[in-house]
Parts: sequence; C-alpha cells; structure tokens
Amino acid sequence: MSAENKAFVLDTVRKIGRTAAESLQEHAPDMSGTEIIAEESFLPDFDAKRQYLHYKAGYVCLTAAGNAVKLVQPYDSTIFTGQPEELPAQWGFYWSTDPKKAKPFLSLATSPYMTGDCCTYEGHVWRSGQDGNTWAPGSVGVKWDDLGTIEEVQG
Repeated sequence: MSAENKAFVLDTVRKIGRTAAESLQEHAPDMSGTEIIAEESFLPDFDAKRQYLHYKAGYVCLTAAGNAVKLVQPYDSTIFTGQPEELPAQWGFYWSTDPKKAKPFLSLATSPYMTGDCCTYEGHVWRSGQDGNTWAPGSVGVKWDDLGTIEEVQG
C-alpha cells in the first residue's frame, strides 16, 4: 500500500470515528449505561486540564480509571481539579448490565447500582439484585449475585 493510500485510509477512519463520537454525544441522553459502555471506545477521554464550566450537562467522557461518566452540572475545573471519581456531585457514572463490561465497584450515593447492573469486586463479577445499591458485594443485607471470577466471566 502506498503512503498516499495509507493516508487516505487513516483520514477516512478518523472521519468515521469522529462521526461515531459525535453521534454518541447526541444520543447519550436516550441511551442506557449498557449501551454507552458498549460504545465507550468512541468516548473522549476526561481531560483534567480542560475547563468544564462551559460544557453542557450530559456531556459524556471516559475517566482515566476507565469509567464512562456524564457531566451532571458544569463546574469550574480550574478550582475543582480532581478526576470524576473524586467529584461525584459533578459527574454521573454509567454501569453496564453486561458482565463482560463490568467495571470495578465504586460506592457512590450519586450513582447507585440498579437491579441488573454489574461490577467487579475482590476478583469476582457481581450483579446487583436491588435498586439504589451503594454497598459493596458481600455486605450483610445487600443483594448481589456472584457471577464467577473475573477470569471466568470476562475471559
């Protein structure tokens, strides 16, 4: 393949990716966490140097820890400089019902797990058996189903 053909292919792939990313931002408000996480490769990375004061609520990105998040409320990111995991009042987290896409458990009152949402915890993949779940799998009185080890479930 000539250098000219490679450049054409790369340019075309970049345009397709940009179009997919723009479409994902546009449709995100109507998508479930499972749908968004399935398309997370098209999410822009969270950028701690970016000013999120003028972004619209609902902007979706991927944190350095690999979590899909949406902007709940714009904020002055020059003052509040943390990652979304440290700023749960500004960012809402998406969880997937697909155990192969489960992310490490986070206890966030602002983004609880709902029935069917999955997470990983202590080497296993878990499925929430109740809505409003912010307690770690294995906690007394909290319904989680152990789906198996991360290796068994996610390969």
